[in-house]
Amino acid sequence: MKRFILCALLLAGSFGVFAQAPHIYEHTYPVITQEDPEIRAMMDSVSTDSIEASIVHLSSYWNRRCDSRHIYDVQNWLAARYNSLDGIDTVILHDFKIDKPGFPAETADNVLAIQWGTTKPEEFVICGAHYDSWNIDGTDPDTIRAPGADDNATGVAGIWETARLLSRHKFDRTILYCNWNAEEIGLIGSEAYAKECAEKQLDIIGYFNMDMNGYLEEGSDIHMHVVYVNQDSLLANMFFDVCHTYFPDMPVRQNWMPHGDSDFSSFNRSGYPALHPFEDVHASSPFIHTREDVLGLSVNNLEQSRRFAQVNLGAVAHLAGLSHADVEDHEAVKVCLYPNPTTDAVQVLSEDGLQSIVVYNLMGQQIEAKTLHGENRCTLNTSDFVLGVYMVKIATERGVVTQRLLVD
Repeated sequence: MKRFILCALLLAGSFGVFAQAPHIYEHTYPVITQEDPEIRAMMDSVSTDSIEASIVHLSSYWNRRCDSRHIYDVQNWLAARYNSLDGIDTVILHDFKIDKPGFPAETADNVLAIQWGTTKPEEFVICGAHYDSWNIDGTDPDTIRAPGADDNATGVAGIWETARLLSRHKFDRTILYCNWNAEEIGLIGSEAYAKECAEKQLDIIGYFNMDMNGYLEEGSDIHMHVVYVNQDSLLANMFFDVCHTYFPDMPVRQNWMPHGDSDFSSFNRSGYPALHPFEDVHASSPFIHTREDVLGLSVNNLEQSRRFAQVNLGAVAHLAGLSHADVEDHEAVKVCLYPNPTTDAVQVLSEDGLQSIVVYNLMGQQIEAKTLHGENRCTLNTSDFVLGVYMVKIATERGVVTQRLLVD
């Protein structure tokens, strides 16, 4: 979590309330009044041991400052981890620049893992957490110790658990699992991506942030504060539905941080609904931004971290639209793209009659669309495509399937 100096605290709080841009798109949100058995099963599979292992690994880096040499090792570890999941279609290293005195222009990238939706791939549900850390004592980025266990290894661990479990299933909408860099010096990584999304009119249904969820004040029960502006109440209502339906005994309420900010603001200031569950705005870890932000001291309740990951998973799954069929079941729709990778053209081959083909780039923009009438073959001209990765949504007489296409 990014903290501001004392003289800016009141300004930061009031600015967060009133600074949201008008929504780029308006959407309706599901009303959740009963548990979905498949989503409950996934929630129950969220592992405290896995969360702990993620926190231990991330805290083992001497620091994760965005201006240190260590940050590139963290970026590469995260990218490799998401690439290991079969249900993740594409992992992107999203480059951005830092324009801030005292910091280098170049740093490690945002790490974005994409799981394409099946029927509404152009609509995006995003969850994210920053992976950089900070220590207010010391200036040498390569030697200062900043383990960042609660801030924000807990958030990164929760996003990983969400991806690890949801990537085994198919969803109507596209899901992005994001790890941001340079949050601690001004939300720079997430702001760069959110602005790019707004410029390209990406249709983001909702953004869920994870930043600090492992500290619980002695004598307190597990509870959750949810930070959001009132303009995003529809998204928040759905999130509260998830909390009340799956964990009816857990106290949860809206609140606002008395100091600091986090990456959800990058999205709502760019016109997207966003919210931020938080451990406790008035009793958060007193050890963040020090060398004492470690497991056992600053992260003293892994069960609370597990609960936050469970709720995040449930909210993303409900909003993305679980298809109630696992990855293998969707192989019944037999479609082949050949050659893939391609340069000038690709053949779309199907055992069942083709009805339509739509091609999207990684920003969710439609760049090609064809309507067909039961043919088993179609040729797509890709000679004008920019080199890169595309998602092809193919509707057949049997159903809809999405496939990854590489143009090189």
